[in-house]
Amino acid sequence: MKYFLLLVYAVCMPLAAWGQIFPAFGGERTGISIAAALKIGVGARASGMGETFVAIADDASALYWNPAGITQFKSNQALFGYTRWLGGLTHQSMNAVYHLDENNALGASIGLLGVGSIPVTTEFQPRGTGETFRMQNINIGLTYSRQFTEQFSAGVTLHYIHEDLGKASLNGVLFDAGTYYRTGLGSSRFAVAVSNFGGKIKPTGTVSTMGSLPDFNGGSQSSFQSFDPPINFRIGFAIEPILEENYRLTVALQLNHPNDNSENYCLGSEYFTKFLGNFPAEVSARAGWKINADEETFSLGVGAFLPINEPFGVSVDYGYSQFKTLGGVQRLSFGLRF
Repeated sequence: MKYFLLLVYAVCMPLAAWGQIFPAFGGERTGISIAAALKIGVGARASGMGETFVAIADDASALYWNPAGITQFKSNQALFGYTRWLGGLTHQSMNAVYHLDENNALGASIGLLGVGSIPVTTEFQPRGTGETFRMQNINIGLTYSRQFTEQFSAGVTLHYIHEDLGKASLNGVLFDAGTYYRTGLGSSRFAVAVSNFGGKIKPTGTVSTMGSLPDFNGGSQSSFQSFDPPINFRIGFAIEPILEENYRLTVALQLNHPNDNSENYCLGSEYFTKFLGNFPAEVSARAGWKINADEETFSLGVGAFLPINEPFGVSVDYGYSQFKTLGGVQRLSFGLRF
C-alpha cells in the first residue's frame, strides 16, 4: 500500500502550481494540420502513464513513441491494441519487434482508425439522402533501430498513411526519428523524438458542395488546400527512485511540442512488482497527468505479465484517459514476448 501511495503522490503534486510554472505557447496554431488520426497514442500502458513514454519506450509500443526504444529490451514482441476513441470511433493497432542481434532491431506497425457507415445529409435533407459514406485512416510503418553504445541508441521509422473521408482521400509518406540516452546516473535516461515529419499533404477526389434536390443547383469541389501533417516534438526524462529486484517505482516527465496546438507537459508513474512462489506473475499500477492540454487531464492504468517459459510470456494492459468535456477513453492491449 505504501508504494501505491508513492505512485499517487509522484503524479498528483500541486498541479495548479505546475500550470503556473509552465506556461502554454502556440495555442494560435490549433487545427492547422491534417491526418489527425496520427495523434492517437498506441498502447494501454503508455496511456495509463499520461503518455509520458518517450523516455521509457521499453516495449513494442515504442514503435509509436520513440523508435530508438526498441533496442532497450532484448525479447521479440508483438503488441495488439484496441481503443474506444471519442465520437464512436475505434482505433486498432498491431506492433511487432524483431531483434537481428544484440544491437540492431526491426519493427513493423499498423494502425487503423475507422467508424461505421455515416448517413449523408444536406441542408435540405437533414434526415439523409439515402447515401452513406465511411471514414477510415490506415498507417503502416517500418522501423530500424541501433544501439551504438551501452548508453546511446537511435532509430527511424518510415510510414505510409492513407485516409478516406467519403469521396475524398489523402496519401502521404512521413518519418519518425528518436534517440535514447542513459545518463549513467542511476537508472535515469533522457530521450528526444519527432513524429510525423514530412511535407505537406493534399487531399484528392471530387466531393459535392451543395444539396441534391432536382431544383437545386448542385456543385462539386476537386481542388483542395495542402496541409502539414501533425508533427510532434517530444523530450522526456525517466528515473526509478525505487529500484529493487522484485519491485520498482518509475517516474517520468515529458514536454510535447506539437505543430498544431499549444505545448503541453506530462507527468507519469508506474509501480511494478513481482509475485513469487507458485504464481510468478508481474503486475503494475499506473497514473499520469497532462498539464496545459486542451481536454485531457488525468489517466490511470493497470497491467499484468505472466511468464510462461523464458523468453515466452503474455501481457494484458488497461488504460483510462479522462477528458474534461468529452468523457473518457479506454484502451486495452494484449502482448506476446518470444
